Amino acid sequence: MRSIRAAGWFLASTALVMGVCAFAPTQANAQGSNESKILLLQSKPKATAVVRAAGQSENPRERLAALEAVQHAPDVAFELARKGLGDENPAVRFGALVTVGKLQLNRLGDAALDLMRDENESVRAAALFAAKQCGKEVNLSPLAGMLANGSSSARANAAMLIGQLGDPQAINMLRDMADNPMPRVSTAERTWVRLQYAEAMIRLDPDDAEVLGSIRAAVYSNLDDVRVLAIQILGEVGDRSVQGGLSHIIKRDNPIQVQIAAAQALVRMGDRRAAQVLLEATKYDERQLRKDLTEYVNKNPVGGPEAQAIRDLLSDERARQRAAAEVRAQAAVGLGYVDSEAAAKRLAVLLDDADPIVRVAAASAILHSLR
Repeated sequence: MRSIRAAGWFLASTALVMGVCAFAPTQANAQGSNESKILLLQSKPKATAVVRAAGQSENPRERLAALEAVQHAPDVAFELARKGLGDENPAVRFGALVTVGKLQLNRLGDAALDLMRDENESVRAAALFAAKQCGKEVNLSPLAGMLANGSSSARANAAMLIGQLGDPQAINMLRDMADNPMPRVSTAERTWVRLQYAEAMIRLDPDDAEVLGSIRAAVYSNLDDVRVLAIQILGEVGDRSVQGGLSHIIKRDNPIQVQIAAAQALVRMGDRRAAQVLLEATKYDERQLRKDLTEYVNKNPVGGPEAQAIRDLLSDERARQRAAAEVRAQAAVGLGYVDSEAAAKRLAVLLDDADPIVRVAAASAILHSLR
């Protein structure tokens, strides 16, 4: 579910788990192709039903996840996207517009135009994107204005959408705007936004050595969510120069989400050994999370907001369950890039996970694998 997370909309997202469990990248079941495709096809009806159900959920987080998933299932995307355009939650409206634009659901182009007057600036940005992708005549200059003067989330979203539009002439604008001061945001937030700009630029020009270098450097940031995004970007562009470093990451005591991101990137680059990391992470539960947090506190002096976040998790079982589910969901998405019988079987099991976000993530991975 990365594109929506990267857009700054992943509702109720948890802090990265300070896990100390390092998975050894042993060989996963390498049987793939015919066997895995048969299993995935058998799971497709249930996966589609899971996504449809999530799209009707009372929980906006589930509705948002469903909109991300249907980007891999154009045959069911129209109904959920049309419903999402009128959602009361701005995050869901944003997700619906991104889906309309990515899939070029032209019948919803006029509805996208109507949302260009939405009260939320990120929704207005997505409406411009969707309308343009659906062939409507629109003035894209407001996107440039958001890059320069919007809130940090609007800047990140505008950059992501510009990258999706695919116009290489936008690179210089992105480069100039990335250096604009953001005096009212934290250093961490500023770093995140600038990485979003870099992602947009590398999407428009995969051979930009300077931008690629800045993304590689972010893999070793002291901000773990920045590390995750940087690793995901490098996996998408297939930057094989970082394979050795990513292999090292999954063998060391890194937060589990960082390990999962590294494993997914490696799998996308053809490294089957990393698939076992994803398979194991789909079994991550509240008890493992509690154990990891306790060991982390015992090994590392922590204070301030980090210490408070850990104390809050340790004292709240439901919060731990949600955080562990986020880990399983991230791993499930990664399995969508693994062509093996083991991955297909595990995704089928995850369609019955106790947490709805994990179920949708597994459904999304199944639908992605069958594209």
